[in-house]
Amino acid sequence: MKILKFFVLGLLLVIAQMPAMGGEAAAGNTNAQCMECHEEMAADHAASLHKDIACLECHIQAVEEDHEEVAKVDCRQCHSPHDEKMLHDAHTRVTCMACHLKGGIPEVNSESKTIVFSGQLQPGSTLSIHQSIQPQTEMSCRKCHFKGNLLGASSTTLPAKSVLCMPCHVATFSVGDVTTLLSLFIFLAGMAGLVSIWFSGTRGGQAHGSEIETTPKSRFNVGASFKVFLELILLQGLFKRSKTRWIIHALIFFPFLFRLAFGLKTLVLSLVFPNWAITHALMDKNHIIHALFFDVTGVMILAGTVAAVIRKKTDAKETIASLPEPGRGMPFLIGLMVVIGFILEGMRIAMTGSPDGSGGAFIGYSTSLLFKGMTGLTDVYAYVWYAHAILAGAFIALIPFTRMAHIITAPIVLILNARSRTKDRSGN
Repeated sequence: MKILKFFVLGLLLVIAQMPAMGGEAAAGNTNAQCMECHEEMAADHAASLHKDIACLECHIQAVEEDHEEVAKVDCRQCHSPHDEKMLHDAHTRVTCMACHLKGGIPEVNSESKTIVFSGQLQPGSTLSIHQSIQPQTEMSCRKCHFKGNLLGASSTTLPAKSVLCMPCHVATFSVGDVTTLLSLFIFLAGMAGLVSIWFSGTRGGQAHGSEIETTPKSRFNVGASFKVFLELILLQGLFKRSKTRWIIHALIFFPFLFRLAFGLKTLVLSLVFPNWAITHALMDKNHIIHALFFDVTGVMILAGTVAAVIRKKTDAKETIASLPEPGRGMPFLIGLMVVIGFILEGMRIAMTGSPDGSGGAFIGYSTSLLFKGMTGLTDVYAYVWYAHAILAGAFIALIPFTRMAHIITAPIVLILNARSRTKDRSGN
């Protein structure tokens, strides 16, 4: 009799998944079959967001196994994981039900260090295991983000990492927070000023744009383009003039380039292939690959900025027109951002109980030992996070007004000068 019942349930599951007309009726029949035994779930399921879905679409194992041994349902059977804009990378260790289950109280799993639904309910709530809420509502966020929480969550909710953070982090193209908006406004205003000065008159008796040829008649030259590419990426001109300066510049430039590539790739994967295990690994700060990569590149940037700040003045032979001698202020600002970033990482690891894999972030993990057992970390974390974000915003905003503008103007000059040389050789 039991085998026959499972056979009928399995048949109803197949029918319920058919896209043809009558699918809803088939789902209703399947659910009615389930409710013969699970009467206590009838009202709960009827009021849920999944009321039109057959029970067996989620509880697949109920057809072939003893109900008491059926594994818990994984929401990702049907729902794709959130992308970076929603996930904020910190939520990779939070289970779906911890946020989305109405009335539930989340807690930290002592073994996995993940945030799970404990089965307990908020005072005055009733058990409704099928009831879910939409993400990023005030109710769902406050489950974890409150003062004095033991979940390792910041007491203040933080915005998603914006386009401002993309050169250094896995981030999104969002520009909604005040820091990003203000920084980009100042940056764009400064760049507009640079462009207007560049093409508006003369400087020292010479037209601002006279040293570069912008004629569209020059022919495309593969060899010249490849040389420009090598110059932009490998900084060959800088290497020929000063190997010391090249090493310092490379220690800062290449880690940012690698981080940008890492972040863009991860963002694309999170949007196109959110279910891939490799996508989840790249987004998870506690995964060994993510943790090790960002700490190694962070150390490289810090080493480069320290060297740039303490380096003695070089002679005039090392000066390159398209890459002016950098000052010490902006490298110091970059170094300060990295230091605060490591402090943030240490605070996060300490707050979340040193999750598995976090040891790969060798600097962050070592820093976390300083904060281990410290009270009030969840309340302070948001302030340190905003200090890091404001420093990043200040750096971006100041680029057009400092010698650091060469990171934008130098590639343009190199490209246009290459076209000019091509024109001269072709005789056009």
